[in-house]
Formats: sequence, structure tokens, C-alpha cells
Amino acid sequence: MISDFFSNFHVPYDYFLENTSDLNLVQGFTPPSASLRAELTSNALLFRSPLLSKTPIDNRVKIYAPSTFASGSSIAHLDETTYNNTPNALMTPSIGNAEVMHNPGNLVMRMLADMGWVNTRIVHTRLPNTENVSTPYQVVATLEADTKNQDGGAYTYNASEVKLNYTTNGTTFTEVLMTATGQPNQFEATIPSTGSAITYGYFISVKDNLDRTLTKPGVYTADGAAPIQGFYDFTAGPDTNAPEIVHSQKAFILASATELTLEATITDNIGILQATLEYQINDGGLLTAPFTLVTGTTDQYTTTISLPALVQGDMLKYRIKATDNSVAQNVGAAPSVSSFYEANVVSLAETQNSYFNDFNSTSSDFFGDNVFNISTPAGFTNGAIHTSHPYPVGTGDGFVSNFVYQLRVPIKLKSTDATLKFDEIVLVEPGESGSVFGDDDFWDYVVVEGSKDGGITWMPMADGYDSRAQTAWLNKYNSASDNNNPPNSSALGDPSLYVTRTINMLGTGNFAANDEVVIRFRLKTDQLVVGWGWAIDNLKIQIDDTPPTILHNHIDYVVGPADEILVTLQPSDASGLDKIYVDLKFNDGEIQTEEIIAEELVSEYTFPVTVDGSFFDVGDKLEYRIRVTDLIGNEATLPASGFFQVPIINFGTPVTQYVTDFNTANADFAGNFFTTTQPTGFTSNAMHTVHPYPNGFGLTNSTSSYALTLLKPITVSATNSYIQFSEIALVEYLGTAHKDFVVVEGSKDEGETWHQLVDAYSARSVTVWKNAFDGKVAGTAVLFKNRLIDITSAGDFDAGDNVLIRFRLSADGAGNGWGWAMDNLSIQGPVTGIKELADLLVSVYPNPTQGEVFTLEVKGLPAQVGQVQITNLQGQPLIADALSISGSTRKEYSTVGWADGIYIVRLSLEDGSTVTKKLVKQAYR
Repeated sequence: MISDFFSNFHVPYDYFLENTSDLNLVQGFTPPSASLRAELTSNALLFRSPLLSKTPIDNRVKIYAPSTFASGSSIAHLDETTYNNTPNALMTPSIGNAEVMHNPGNLVMRMLADMGWVNTRIVHTRLPNTENVSTPYQVVATLEADTKNQDGGAYTYNASEVKLNYTTNGTTFTEVLMTATGQPNQFEATIPSTGSAITYGYFISVKDNLDRTLTKPGVYTADGAAPIQGFYDFTAGPDTNAPEIVHSQKAFILASATELTLEATITDNIGILQATLEYQINDGGLLTAPFTLVTGTTDQYTTTISLPALVQGDMLKYRIKATDNSVAQNVGAAPSVSSFYEANVVSLAETQNSYFNDFNSTSSDFFGDNVFNISTPAGFTNGAIHTSHPYPVGTGDGFVSNFVYQLRVPIKLKSTDATLKFDEIVLVEPGESGSVFGDDDFWDYVVVEGSKDGGITWMPMADGYDSRAQTAWLNKYNSASDNNNPPNSSALGDPSLYVTRTINMLGTGNFAANDEVVIRFRLKTDQLVVGWGWAIDNLKIQIDDTPPTILHNHIDYVVGPADEILVTLQPSDASGLDKIYVDLKFNDGEIQTEEIIAEELVSEYTFPVTVDGSFFDVGDKLEYRIRVTDLIGNEATLPASGFFQVPIINFGTPVTQYVTDFNTANADFAGNFFTTTQPTGFTSNAMHTVHPYPNGFGLTNSTSSYALTLLKPITVSATNSYIQFSEIALVEYLGTAHKDFVVVEGSKDEGETWHQLVDAYSARSVTVWKNAFDGKVAGTAVLFKNRLIDITSAGDFDAGDNVLIRFRLSADGAGNGWGWAMDNLSIQGPVTGIKELADLLVSVYPNPTQGEVFTLEVKGLPAQVGQVQITNLQGQPLIADALSISGSTRKEYSTVGWADGIYIVRLSLEDGSTVTKKLVKQAYR
């Protein structure tokens, strides 16, 4: 019911709901159940309370309970049909246009009054247990009443109806009138003593001027059960029960600490006479200190003791004793009267600039609560920090516990790369949906904290988090549960769930460069639901395991002959550079390594590659790679595998056309990161980039151009200046913009300058490409799409120009995709019989047309006579015409007299193929 939104307990509203058979929903049903569901969708629920009774006149309120349950509306509103257009319409589920209401109505005001808005509060401190069995027991209560009723009239209680109801057997109650004490609104009565040890029960009742009886404690109703009047109880007679002590053990003390504060919850049925701390340092004498009751509490005790100078390895032993107020003065102790809690004294180690631990061997670098340990649980192959599995519920103040594991080694923070990295699994109770760190309903969580005052005060290095931090963690946490109410997660962690977390220790602003910081891991847990827990492995603090960055515009070919080839690079590393190497191979010979001396304050290096006593001639091949190491020993290699391939070429004799299906090997192209291959999902060879293509590493903004250049110049045709190929371009985009892109370009100055032949495009340019990219799906042959490019359309090239053609993928330094594939390349080749190409070569414009004519244009098809037929959507012929096609052909057709609508334009060619276009005719708007 309503309570399911808030907690496992009912809200007051629930207790007043009943069906038309007078069966109360709390008393008559047990949730969840099919029968209760039927009632909630019965359209026959009523709200019945003292002010809205059934007799003598049925004043019960009908509740909105439609046959289809509407979350947020069903049960929580008055019935729409019954109360619409009445003074009580405000609390119906719907509101009409221009409907204005400022009063909930008299029915809702009575509902609220009976739920506690108009009330007399009985203020009373329950009687404690006592050893007195001979004199009466005085019961005192103060009544605090509201002053106005639900209608704004006077409200008060009936002073002659204030009563004490007591029992000695738990079932039969004796009613006693309580009398005024002389203090404002205060009443008293006594329970007579029986003279023997016995347990008494009692409750207080009062009637108000609305004829309602109010009690303290109230009436309790369990699901599916009749209501039971609650009552207080106390026992009179000799007390033999010792006080109970709840305490969260102090597992460690810092050697630098000068005092220690301990807390405990101490309760007793008679009351506490005194509480004492007994402690000793190592094997020294037993010392004592009193606990004091925390102001404003009844059972919270605290003590603070001064500590002598401590050193690593010392131990504080302590126990807590409490004596009650009984005649026997019963004594309780924690952990027991003959044993002690033990708190190890630990000191911080020397400050370091970095720290690493894979936890595969024992370590004294950590200390903390015994919930944490370094272990290898079942299912794991090596050591890590683990909480207990499952971790314990909270038992401390407010039923919350905080368990910590602290690194003894302080870290001096760097100004850059002040990172803390570790692998972790977090299966702890998730907070409520939408809750964030710091919210009350952000239940259990883990957090990494730092202290720059030696562990006295702690601040988070990043926000705490729970199982929701990773989808895999949350799915695992929810995958299994036990039979507790509410259920705990019984899912077990395993190594496949490890995820690396990286924290910038300067990120929160709590810490700054050169701070010496102590670091700890903390698990916070409450008293209800728990899970498997937390595992932490491969801890790296300010460990530079990042290789240097190498920026370089790689070389795809060199026009020969050439005396030297210049290799320009920009290496960098936060820890500083150590070695820079260029590995070279000439004409498949042995690797030769050349070192470039790393210099401070130098960011760019240019290395000339030469051939001893000779030069690079056409037909030669240079292979090279760049290697850089930093001062820590991390190494980066570019390219990541293999070598850059640099053929020494000259451009061939210009040709009028070029056609290839890439199924046979050829040496017509130059370029790195492209290869002719047949990956899985393809039926024949095609030209492919590597899959996925690498992130960029170029000198400008880390952006690289992966280019495939056709080494045969093309003489541009006056009648067939078209490039056609099929392709897949699964390259990165961002929102509505390209991020990486592909483009086809031309050059008429042997590659010195390049011009786009078509606008750049990416995966977002074609829907099926976009879907595949978004779904992280590898390219397959079904994704091929045809592309047609007119070499002359951009205006940079004319008929008769000799033009180099290249295909270029531009990749920035972050994020990539599957890549690019091309097949069936035709540059100014024959197009007859290729229906898809013919379709690309025919266009109608303007479309939509708003004037009295439109143009049919045909470009690049062989000379022939085509047949044009134009019809409306009903098939009625409007125009039939013979079109002589030669080169680029345009012809205008009249639309005079045509109605607005869609028309079909068909061009039939001599090879039997037909191209169909749709033309929209519309008037000026």
C-alpha cells in the first residue's frame, strides 16, 4: 500500500482503509498478495475513521482505486467520479482546465484530523524496572492539545476522561481515573503494589471533545491481524541482570596520539550506577577512568584518557565495566570481566613520493579494523585487501559503523600526476535511486580519504560510491539474495568484476602539491542490508606507469630520388625523457638504431635519415619506428607494432581511368594503416584500414591523417569525371558533428596541395553506419554503400588536369571506431549496367518545385537515347519524351496545370535499366 513507498512500516493513512464489506485492508490482508491487489484495483475502497464513521450516517470517503493501478494516483486520492465538481475535488487525481481550488474540502480535513493533524499528545516517561515491591508506583503524564479542530472551532481534551489502565497478567486491565497534580495539564495516578515480584503493564488514555479516545502507547496492528492495544511494562522485584554494553572496538592507536576517546552504549533495566574504563599499556599497571553520560541521552557514555608517549609495537589493553542501581549492584563488562580489547599502537613510516603494493605477500604497511585483511579468498588467484565477506551491519552510534584500513606511509603530493590508482570490486548496498554521496539515503558506501595532519582529521579524496558505480557490480549485487527481511545480497565477488579506479588527489581541492598526506580506505555500513563487500588490489600512488607520448606526422611515401628523409617528432613525459631512438630498415635489411640525445627544454626533434655514400632512389623502401623511454623506465613505440613503410616512388604516367576490385594484389597505392584483406563478415578482398584504426598522434592537436594515395595520376575526362566505389565508414562522431572523418581528395601538383572532392563524412552520415557505430558492431559486407564523386564539382579541377587521388581518414587523439573499407573502385571507368550508379547520376530539381518548370539532369552516362515518362501517383501519364543523353544533359519540363502533390519521373535507358525519381509539386507558401 502507501507504505511501500517509504519503508517497511505502514503510514497512518493505511489503517483507515476498508472495502465495502467493512474489512480493513491492514487487518484483513497480508502484503503482497493477489487478494490485496484485487482490493487496490476494485473501485470500491473507503476511508473510515472516527470523524468519518459508517453509523449513524455513512460518512466514509470513497478512495480512487481504478481497475488499472495508476502509480502515484491510485489509493492516494479521492475518487474522481464521486467528488469531481464538489468542494472536495482538490484531492481527486485529475484537475480540469481553469479549475482553481484553495481548500482540500471538509472530508479531507477530517481525514487529516484523524491521522494526527488534530491531536492531544500524551507526554510520559515510562516507569523503569524497580526492586520496590511494597509501595505503589506513581504514573505521571502531561497532555499537550491542539487548540483548533478541523473546522477551525475549539479543540481540547476532556479532563474527566484521563485514565490509567494497568494489568498484572497482560490481558485484564483495571481502569483508574488520573487526577490533576496542580501543574498545568499534568495528571497522575498510582498502580498498587502486589507485595511480590511481578511484571506490571499499563497505558494511558484520554478522550477529546471530538469523542475520540487517544492512548499512549498506541494501538498496534500487524498485517492480517486484529489490532492490539500497546502497553508499557516494568518489573518489580530483585534484579539479577547485569548491564548490557555495546562498544565498537578501537583496533589501533597512532603512536603520535596524546589522548584517546572511547564511547559505549550502556543499558540496564534498573539504571546505571557507574561505568568505568580499566586499561593498561603493554604489561603495565591497571589504570581506571570514569565514563560520563552524554548530555541529552539516556544510554550513551564517553570517556577521554591521556596517553603516555607511545611507539610502534606498543599495545593498549582495555575493558569497560558498568554497575547497575540494583541492591546487588550487578556488574557487566565488555568484552568480559576477565579479558581485554586490544588496540595496537602504530606509527607512520617515513614520507615517500610514491607507493606500490600488489598485496601478493604479507605487508606491515597497513593497519586498521579487523573487518579488513590482506587475503586470497576462494575464487581469487592472488592477494588483495578484502573486507570480510559479507561485511558486518552497523552497530555503532545511530546503528552506523565505519571500518577503516590505513596506509602507514605518508605520501608527498606532486603538482602533476598526483594520482591514486587501484583495481577494485564494490558489492555494497546501493543507495536509493538518484541519491548521491552525502544524502541520507545513500546507504552503505566506500570512500578513499586523506589526512594532512597525521590522521586527526580526514577529508575525502573523491566522493564515496556504492555498487551503482559500475553496472556489472550492481547487476552482480542484485543477482542473488538471502531470506532476511529486508534481504541481503548473497552474490559473491570474483576477479572478472575488477575495475581500475583512478583518483586525482588534488581534484577535490582538499589537498595541494607538497602536502604530506596519509591515506585510508573506509567502509560505512548501516544496520540493515549488507553485501559481499570491497576488494582492493594493485595499489599505485603517484606511480608513473604511463609511457611517454610521441607526436609525429608519419611519412607514407617519398618522391625520389632523395638525399635524405626528415623524421620530426615531439616526445614528452611527466617524469622526464631518458632515451630517444629511431629504428631503421633499408630495403628489408637489418635493423639499425640511431639515438637522438634528449635535451631539457627541447620539445621537438628532427632526425635526418640518410643512406651512407648514396641516396634514396625510386624503388627503394625505408622502414622506421620511434622508441622513447622516460626516467622511470616506461617505453613508448610508434607505431605500436611493426614499422612505418616509406616507399621511394615517382608518380606514373597519367591514365584516363582506373578500375580495381582489390581481389588481386597491386602496387598502385601507398599508405600506412591500409591493407587489402578479407576480414570476417566479408565475401571478398577489399581495401581496409586497420580495425579499429589507432588514435591520432600527429604534431598538430594529436591529429593524424591515415592516407591511401593512388600513385597513378588521372587525366580528368570532359564527359565522365566520376569516381565510384562502395564503402563502409564506421569512424567516430560526436553528437551532430564529425569528430574523426574520412574524405576523398585530389592534387594536381604531385601532392604538394590537396583539395576535397567531397565533403568529409563519418559514421553519422549513413543511418546503418551510425547504428553499427553506436552499437560497437564490427563492419560487415551488408553495410556497404555506393558513393559517387564528380572530380570537377568543387571547381578545383577541370577536364584535362592530371590529378592524384587519395583516400584519407583523419583521427584525433582520443576515441576511435572500426574504421573504413572500400571496394569496387572505378575512377572514370565504364558505368553501363550499374543501376545504383545510374541512379546517382540522374537528378530532378528544384525538388520540391514551386514554379512552373523543373529540370531533369543526367551526368556521366554513355551517349544514348533514354525514354522519359512522368505520371501522377494514380499512374496517369502526363509527359512522355525521348531524351538524347550526351555528356552532361539537362532538360526542363513544364508543370503548368499540375495539382500540388507527388509525381513519378522515370528514365528508361538502352541497357534496360530504369531510374525512378519522386518530384514534389507545391504552391508558394
